[in-house]
Amino acid sequence: MEPSIYKYPDIFRRAHMERPGEIVAEVEFLKQVWARHLKRPMRRMLDIGCGDSPHGVELARAGIEVVGIDHAPDMIAAGRSKARDLPNLRFYRRPIEKFGLPERPFDAAIFMSETFPIIVTNDELLSHLKSVGKTIRRGGIYCVDIDRQDPEPRIHRRKIWRRRDASARGIPLKIREFRRPIRWDSPLHSIYELECTIKFPSGSVTTRDLIPVRYTLPSMLELAALASGMFKLAAVYADLSLVKPIEACRYRWWGILERV
Repeated sequence: MEPSIYKYPDIFRRAHMERPGEIVAEVEFLKQVWARHLKRPMRRMLDIGCGDSPHGVELARAGIEVVGIDHAPDMIAAGRSKARDLPNLRFYRRPIEKFGLPERPFDAAIFMSETFPIIVTNDELLSHLKSVGKTIRRGGIYCVDIDRQDPEPRIHRRKIWRRRDASARGIPLKIREFRRPIRWDSPLHSIYELECTIKFPSGSVTTRDLIPVRYTLPSMLELAALASGMFKLAAVYADLSLVKPIEACRYRWWGILERV
């Protein structure tokens, strides 16, 4: 079986097209959101699906206490290595669909990298929101980062979507992305297949990941928040802007959930 790209923490962000300066820009936007929506000083944050938590590193350096959770052991190990000089950044290996933590409540939580829509079923979505809600103080906020999802044409067989080249720390990457067919009654927007050939000096390794992506719109997020009994939708923002209309969103949008 081919390995996952998540076994290579220093490579997967480039494979997923992270741009220079993107993390810093997102952290600055988070600070603006907290200033607008939090009713108390921001001191403690939960980073969900954190990977090696680049956002957590930035915020911990700014004095915020950060706890990250992720299910991938290699990503957690990389995060702990990067946090050796940051005692206010800790990690737990947890599934994102249902979890508990031996921690006192947080002021806010984040779910970054447009990953929230990988929670596919209704049961998993409500379980996730209930788990997050139990970790956050009343009045705290949960910020989720979601890719704009235009309607996709139905396909009947696996189909190449895009080919591209990249590099990570001087290591060439050959990337192929595929779409896979989905049932007409599925809540999915797509099934995304990422194939990445990593050309290490010692030889090439090909990784493969299948990522189901739920069709996630502001109205669906609002309904899920209410159904969980834990949150209400406080705001939606487009493209890292507090003023851009959501209908003008070009790339990604943020849902801001308030703990009730």
